[in-house]
Amino acid sequence: MLFFGMAALSDLQAGNKAESTLNRCKDLLFSVFAFPVGTFVVILFWTIFAYDRELVYPETIDTFFPPWMNHAMHTLVLPFLLGEVVVQPHIYPQTKHALQALGGVGAAYLFWIIWVYLSVGIWVYPLLAHFSTPGLVGLFFFNMSVVVLLYLLGNKLNSHFWSKDVTSGGH
Repeated sequence: MLFFGMAALSDLQAGNKAESTLNRCKDLLFSVFAFPVGTFVVILFWTIFAYDRELVYPETIDTFFPPWMNHAMHTLVLPFLLGEVVVQPHIYPQTKHALQALGGVGAAYLFWIIWVYLSVGIWVYPLLAHFSTPGLVGLFFFNMSVVVLLYLLGNKLNSHFWSKDVTSGGH
């Protein structure tokens, strides 16, 4: 939501949009967080849902959380992200800086998940209760690896749809 709010403000902005701080922040937010993390959430949610719905979205939730809302959160995100790639070029940061930022946010999110478990005794995502400690480490490493690959995919798609002189951020 933050990204799309910034995108709307950027579109309303007068002057040289490409050089504006707002546009640079918008590009950073999209390239490093919105696209890779948003795509990851869609893929992971529907993969687990297909395997065992009860692990991520128990059927009892349907009574107060309608299926259309589930699709708004876990399906519609992907077409909007892909549409953004096609209709708007983004300047990607240097890969090492992008991966550092992505790793920092990933580590903070992981810290929060573990902190909640240690503080309250329940996992934010019930699926995590099914893993041993080494399994959790493997799962977290695998998930972060997928997010990194999705960042690289976003960069490739952006380069595919837009010329190098618009998207070069130095690699």
